[in-house]
Amino acid sequence: MRQFLGLVLVCLYVQWGRASPAIVGCQEQTVMQAAAEALDQINTHRTEGYIFSLNRVYDVRQEEKEGGEKHLHLTMDVLETKCHVISRRNWKSCEVKDIKDVPVFGTCEALVTTQINVTLHNFRCIIQQVPAVAIVEICPDCPTAESLGEPIVAETANLSLQKFNKESAMTSYFALLNITAASMQWVIGPAYFVEFTIQETDCAKASADVDFTQCQPKDGMSTKGFCTGSHITDDDPEIKIPIEVNCTIYKQPVTQTVPGSVLVVPPPRIPMPPRAVAAANSCPGKKRHSLGLRALRL
Repeated sequence: MRQFLGLVLVCLYVQWGRASPAIVGCQEQTVMQAAAEALDQINTHRTEGYIFSLNRVYDVRQEEKEGGEKHLHLTMDVLETKCHVISRRNWKSCEVKDIKDVPVFGTCEALVTTQINVTLHNFRCIIQQVPAVAIVEICPDCPTAESLGEPIVAETANLSLQKFNKESAMTSYFALLNITAASMQWVIGPAYFVEFTIQETDCAKASADVDFTQCQPKDGMSTKGFCTGSHITDDDPEIKIPIEVNCTIYKQPVTQTVPGSVLVVPPPRIPMPPRAVAAANSCPGKKRHSLGLRALRL
């Protein structure tokens, strides 16, 4: 009887040990590799916005299930890069937005399993722009963010797209999808900078008298582009200031989706409220980037 009770206690101990959180830390190589792979998968499954770069692992919790399957609950600090998600680039090859690009920062929480490969099961990200006051404090002449709903922003994007359609070697016209970022800086007048996505339509450039309102997205594999454009305004109508535009075109592969969300919230107030203290060993991890923004500790 005693032997039977002892066996039961051992089984319960093993079962409890497998289901209970294991001790891991943010500096462990396996955790850092899992976070890097998880973020790459998050970026792959997104269809809007910019690729996130891993700044650090803020916290981690591990559970070991039956069969040796390990579940990692990751909390990652991320920064937006200059690469749009339609480029499908790995985040390590993308340049992080700095203070002259109106940086965006945030946190991603992800559940992954780690066996032979890292598999992402779900994610939730919250991101926000750096407030203008934090940028002006250290760079008074840097561009500041503009509302995407401003008429001048839409005008700049449309003028830039018109120039691209006129001058590019593409055989079809492209239509505006989304304006993704906008900023303003004083040069010889207010200079507006926009970033936007475009999509190929079924309207051929060789056709005469094209009605752009009737153009539809082209069938088959989607061809999209990411563009940057700029426009300097002036009150004098006699002054003709050129419009600048640069677009990169990408073929869009069909990918499987993973449950997840990206929530964009307003810029934070300064000083920022304190965060929850990381629970795991050696957490938070070391930052990969420093933007020099003292007010936000970025």
